[in-house]
Amino acid sequence: MRLRFLMGLLATVMCGSLAGAPAGAAPGVPAEYADLYAVLERQLRSIDRHVLSHGQVAPHSGLFSTELLPANANIGERLLRPEAWQAVTLNLDRFELLGVRAVKVAVKYPVLVPGFPRSAEYLEFYRRLGQELRRRNIKMLAQMTNGFREPAFSQLPVESYYAGLTWDRFKREKRQQAEAIIREVRPDFLTVENEPGTQQANTGLTFTPRSMAELVQFVLDGLDRQTTLVGAGAGTWDDPAYMQALARTPVDYLDMHVYPITRDFVVDRAFRIADVARRANKKLFLGEAWLYKAADRDLGGAPVAAAPALFARDVYGFWEPLDVEFLQVMARLSRALRIEFTNYFWSRYFFGYVEYGAATRGLPPAELFRLANRAAAANMTATPPRVTRTGEAFQRLNRGTF
Repeated sequence: MRLRFLMGLLATVMCGSLAGAPAGAAPGVPAEYADLYAVLERQLRSIDRHVLSHGQVAPHSGLFSTELLPANANIGERLLRPEAWQAVTLNLDRFELLGVRAVKVAVKYPVLVPGFPRSAEYLEFYRRLGQELRRRNIKMLAQMTNGFREPAFSQLPVESYYAGLTWDRFKREKRQQAEAIIREVRPDFLTVENEPGTQQANTGLTFTPRSMAELVQFVLDGLDRQTTLVGAGAGTWDDPAYMQALARTPVDYLDMHVYPITRDFVVDRAFRIADVARRANKKLFLGEAWLYKAADRDLGGAPVAAAPALFARDVYGFWEPLDVEFLQVMARLSRALRIEFTNYFWSRYFFGYVEYGAATRGLPPAELFRLANRAAAANMTATPPRVTRTGEAFQRLNRGTF
């Protein structure tokens, strides 16, 4: 999901002259966001009450994960530079301080398809990453959804590649990429497709519950999965019919994404998805989750995964208490629904936020993302490294002390 601003991490995280505010204190909520803050706070507490009303939940036996942002394929060819690997290892070093035992990596289609520019180099990068994660005993979920075509979200040259894309070619190449990931990268988990509305916007193909299920079925037919569990899914904001259709395919798990928490997107859709998975004897994953700083009125424009102005709200430190609460609520949800893999997307906010004020409130999204990367990088490279209260909360989840 999302991501021109990932590129800034590569440019900032290795810089030795970074300056950033200490991790931690969140300022008061500005008047501009006071109503939204109150709405989200009430909704989080309502979700939490609903989760707790289901009775005592068992100790969490699943994995808590976070996103390895410097390895996201939307970064494009900058991913193949030496400093990209340095950013990856720095992130992993800091993740280990937080007790991380699993990460998710966006291995975007079509970077591993023969014929895509520099595909062999991308394959070598991800093969090396798989080896590094095994060396560190960190589990890996590879997600091979599709690269963004809009320059605001990606530097992958997919615009011409997607031109004239047909379902037949798309299915064949997705199968090729799945085979390469399993054979060469050897992840523990592989999500073939997710967020159908996002993927329709990316590829220009029409994603229906039937066509998405046919795609997943095609990829999995006769696939040598080796030891990799394979899944697919949708956002809780997508039509529930997608999950119902995917549950009839031979996936090992259903993978839901949680961003907006208003309407019925968590209560009751997440619970309905859990019922679908249980009835189909599938494992349930929460492959992406972060608190979407949006009210109902904000959800009528761009797709959830393609709204930079909304994602830019995340950078401000005054959201930190709600981010902490969101982590905890999703952890309790994971317990209640027996979710086996829970991934919190925006790992940079474990290390830094941007202060809201006159100098930052009017900045465009790209600049805010750069500042957030810069603040996170400064705290990651500090001696000793500094984490936010959100990072401390994530560390408690990994230690089982929440």
